[in-house]
This record gives sequence, C-alpha cells and structure tokens, in this order.
Amino acid sequence: MVKDNFLDTNIIFNYSNYIQNVSKDIIKKCYLFIKNKEGKFILCGAVLEELSSIIVKRAKIHKAVIKKIENEKFSFNSLVSDRDIPFAKKLYEKLKNQEIKKTSNELAMERDLSEITIQKFLKTQIDESVISIEQIDNDIVNKIHEIILNHADCKILASALQFQEKKDIFLFVTVDGQDFNPNVYEYLKEHFGLNGPKVKFPELLNLLFSK
Repeated sequence: MVKDNFLDTNIIFNYSNYIQNVSKDIIKKCYLFIKNKEGKFILCGAVLEELSSIIVKRAKIHKAVIKKIENEKFSFNSLVSDRDIPFAKKLYEKLKNQEIKKTSNELAMERDLSEITIQKFLKTQIDESVISIEQIDNDIVNKIHEIILNHADCKILASALQFQEKKDIFLFVTVDGQDFNPNVYEYLKEHFGLNGPKVKFPELLNLLFSK
C-alpha cells in the first residue's frame, strides 16, 4: 500500500535547487522523490514558515559573499548569523576569484529559479495543507525540544505528530542527518513512550540513509 508523505522543509528546498548533471546526490534524491511522486504530499504551516526563513537567509548569505569579494575586510557576522557563517565562507572560497558582476548575476538567477520552482511546487504538487502555525501544540513542541535543539524542526515534527494522531501511518520524509537521523527518531519515540501516553509516530523516510 502506498503511503502519503509529510514533507520536511529540506526536501522541497533541495528539489528547488536541482540542476541536471550538476547537483549533488542528495539534491538529486530529493528531486527524484518529488518527480516520481507516490501518495499524497502533505504540507504543514511550520514548513512554509521555515521555507520563507531559508529564502531570506540564502539572500543574506549571497549578499555577504558579494560584499566580501568586493572588500576582503568585510566581516560575515555583520550580515550573517554565526550558524550560517561556515556556509558563507565556503561559498566565498568557491567564488572569490570570479568577476563580481558575473557572480552577482549568477547568484540572483539561482535564487530566482529556486523560488519560482518552490512556488510552482506549492501550487501544483501539494495535496493537503495541515496544522497552521497557530494550531501547533506547544506542549508537544517542548517535549520534542528536550531532545532536539532546533526549534523549527520541533515545530515541524510536532505538526506531523498532531496530524498523524487520527490518520493511517504516513511517511515523514526528510534528509536531515542530525535531528531526524534514524537513531534520533527512534530515541524520540522511546522518549515519548516513557514520558506520557503513547504517541503514534509517522514512519521515517530519511533519503540520506535510503538507497
């Protein structure tokens, strides 16, 4: 029986950045998962919120990289969060020897194509939108937060658990190798089982660990 798919943010974002014969394997996996769709695609408000945040964050990283190319003394932390500085540095090292105007245009095109792909995906591929930000159960979020530090991930999983409560088991689809790797996911299930009434979890499908 084909199961429905509750999508994590990274699946959609990676799909939007796919370039044939260029993209890394994990981006290609996300692209192929979407392209070869089986079952419904389910989207929650927390994923929409995080997608918006990532789009803004990417634009800031790109802006910081251009400023650094223009002026080597520019400090990334004046524009980019500590967590994102490694990404900015890596991109800077890759692009620092290119002509600035060319680099700026390429990054702008990359953002535009990705955002267009995301909007088209949201309009044409989502079968069910569930659990708005206002509907998220903060008690569940806090319980997940005892194990997972990333608050956005906590809200996304809390939404999945709330929606799963009265549904047939669906897939929670991600490529998060930290907060949602199989070991952490199993530990979360045990944590919920030991600390309150039993909670029905979706089946994890982490493409990072699948063939």
